Amino acid sequence: MKKRLIAINAVIVIIGFMVSFAIAGVRIQEQYRVEFNNRLDTALAILQTRERTILQDPKAVAESVGQTLSQSGQQIRISIINPDGKVVGDSEKDEINQNHLDRPEIQQALRSGRGYDTRMSASVQQRYYYEAVYVQGDFYLRAALPTVELDASLKNLWMTAFFSMLIGIAVVCVLTGYLVCRVTQPLQKLSAAAKQISGGDYSCRVNGNFRDEVGELALSFNHMAENTENAVVQLTRQQKQLEGVLQGMNDGVLAASDDGTILFMNQSAGRLLGSRSLTAGKKLEGSLLINRIAERMKGALNGDSVEKQNLEAEDGKQYSLYTAAIPGQKDAAALAVITDETRIRKLERLRSEFVANVTHELKTPLTSIRGSIELLKSTDRDEKTRRYFYDVLDIEAERLQHLIDDMLVLSQIENAKEDLSARPCKVVRAVENCVSRLQSVAEKAGITVRVQVDPTMVVSCSPTRLEQLLGNLIENAIKYNHADGCVDIIGVRQRKTAVVRVRDNGIGIAPEHFSRLFERFYRVDTSRSREIGGTGLGLSIVKHLAVLYGGEVGVESQVGKGSTFTVHLPLAPDVPDKNKKSTL
Repeated sequence: MKKRLIAINAVIVIIGFMVSFAIAGVRIQEQYRVEFNNRLDTALAILQTRERTILQDPKAVAESVGQTLSQSGQQIRISIINPDGKVVGDSEKDEINQNHLDRPEIQQALRSGRGYDTRMSASVQQRYYYEAVYVQGDFYLRAALPTVELDASLKNLWMTAFFSMLIGIAVVCVLTGYLVCRVTQPLQKLSAAAKQISGGDYSCRVNGNFRDEVGELALSFNHMAENTENAVVQLTRQQKQLEGVLQGMNDGVLAASDDGTILFMNQSAGRLLGSRSLTAGKKLEGSLLINRIAERMKGALNGDSVEKQNLEAEDGKQYSLYTAAIPGQKDAAALAVITDETRIRKLERLRSEFVANVTHELKTPLTSIRGSIELLKSTDRDEKTRRYFYDVLDIEAERLQHLIDDMLVLSQIENAKEDLSARPCKVVRAVENCVSRLQSVAEKAGITVRVQVDPTMVVSCSPTRLEQLLGNLIENAIKYNHADGCVDIIGVRQRKTAVVRVRDNGIGIAPEHFSRLFERFYRVDTSRSREIGGTGLGLSIVKHLAVLYGGEVGVESQVGKGSTFTVHLPLAPDVPDKNKKSTL
């Protein structure tokens, strides 16, 4: 901009100078012409006073008048030309052979009585300004004045104009450069600040005590930059908050353009889709699940109805998918919200199975109770028959009581985040109490129970809950065993964990049952379980109690060779040393 302004001013100055000097040159040239005309008129007037003498001796008259004018400082050439165009007298040359009838000034004088012309003289090789007068019928009088003075004046004028123009251009360039720098300095600062802001530096401001419109522009620019910075900061803060919310969601959030390029994807989306290679800027493609999601998002861009859809992945996981077009976007984009509903569906299935199982478990003893009552009411029974039905009623009522008790226990365990009644308990004491309580059952079935538990192992549990956990495992080992079988209860330390194994040599469990073995009401052998009075909740209680106290339970089994249930529980923090006598 600065160079352009200086160049424009220089061109304007050059044009101004050229126009000015052109006008001056024309005026000077016109002034010289008037002056020449006056001088030539005077010379011709002198000649006309000697008209009679001219007819007698034109050559002498021309030389005499030329000499007189030369003495007075007038370098005027006098020529006398006869009507045929021959020069009969000339003040500067004795004899001229050229015919002058065709000269412009002679032709003009012939037509109008007086003629003028400026040209190079063919006889003396000098530029002259000619004026001719036609004396009717006798001769032509011509006076010529050399234009050397006029040419020198015009040359000096143009040389002066040229150097003046150079000086003027230099002065104008210097002054214009200074003024342009002063004027454009705030504009340059504004331009530099605008570039910084466009590059992302919104803290840039224009400093300087500028006045007039430039000062108002700088002030407005600073206000605009401040407002822009505040807006960008607020927008960035809101964007980070939104990204934080989206990243913290358990649901997967995914945004993609119409060509399938990922615009945004939170961590949950990558985890649910099972692909770490998917990131913003890459194409939404990969597994069958990802391709199906991409198709649904394209459908949303094409105007398909917005609704929640269910998808099933290759690994059997269940997902719900919500897709919609993102409004207000310059380029078309779609949003997808992916929710993992595998656990919810599983819980719904378990709830449905639980209701069915509870209904079935309650219905069986209730049917038996109602049948026995109906038979007792139908007719009078003898004492032996009545006692039989009373025993049936007692057994079924006890079964219902056990079922309800186990369900209440399981519900309490599931709802308890921690056991406030937990305290250090010796594992060996809980095992001995369970064995003592189940000794009659074992003896009746001919089962031998052997205990090998480290007496120093102490865990932080409720004594009742610990006996309930171990009792269920020992009772199952006794019930699902062969006649004359044995049950080994082994307790050892492993680092900071108490490991209790309940091993039997009974019927065993097939591997396909392992995954569901700890579910409510799940039975490996339904007929045998009912025969021995099991509720189907014992192992589920064991698992939930182990989890409640920070432990875990596992199983190893072979059909026909027996099973081993292993419980891992963390040792209490104040466990006494092996070599020290326990005070518990």
